[in-house]
Amino acid sequence: MRTCSKLQRAIESALVGDASPAALARAERHAKACGTCELIWPEVQATLELFKSVSVEALRVSRESLGTSRARLRAAFARAGCPPVAFSSVRSPVGLVYFGMSERGLCDVTFGLRRDADYRRRLGRRVPEIWRDDAALREVRAEFLAYFDGRTRKFSIPADLRGVTPFVGGVLRLAKRLPFGRVTSYGSLARRLGRPSASRAVGSALGRNPVPIVIPCHRVVRATGMLGGYVGGARAKRALLRLEGAIA
Repeated sequence: MRTCSKLQRAIESALVGDASPAALARAERHAKACGTCELIWPEVQATLELFKSVSVEALRVSRESLGTSRARLRAAFARAGCPPVAFSSVRSPVGLVYFGMSERGLCDVTFGLRRDADYRRRLGRRVPEIWRDDAALREVRAEFLAYFDGRTRKFSIPADLRGVTPFVGGVLRLAKRLPFGRVTSYGSLARRLGRPSASRAVGSALGRNPVPIVIPCHRVVRATGMLGGYVGGARAKRALLRLEGAIA
């Protein structure tokens, strides 16, 4: 679990008995005001209270047990296709866009959230660790900004699709090749897959796209010309198609 460096130093001092009550009070005020630390402060506080009542030897054993348990938890999540994730966000014509990266690539893009805490809570249901890391994701963020500014038409970011079924993965890989500024229909995509009667299933698969924009499922519309559904909502879909010049 990640914290910012300020709280991390306070925790380390407290665990070895060097932190004064005033220092702990400052750490608490910081945690409650810091988007990175606010979610884990209750757990940190409970842990500090626990460590006050145990011996140094028990402390060492507890740390070792915690490290072992954490390693096992990470391994279990990894086997289930749920790796640790670093995230960042960009402001865009469709609002604030959050995105998360695993060690294999982009694994999540989310619209409609306003706070880091909301994104952590949402993604935390299926990953073992999540933390904000703008510096590490600087290049990814730059690609999103270039797309929204009209300076690029294609993403080079690899997508981590470990959590999807083979059928959904096939639909998404086909959707990733859809050209900028053009639309196709669900039926046309189904025919390209060799499943001409599966247009509804194709639409359902696109609705499970974990990385919209990068895999441009917004370029798939109904045969009638109506926009159809979209993981980010109809307003976002329309805005993206307008940004690309696909619709007026």
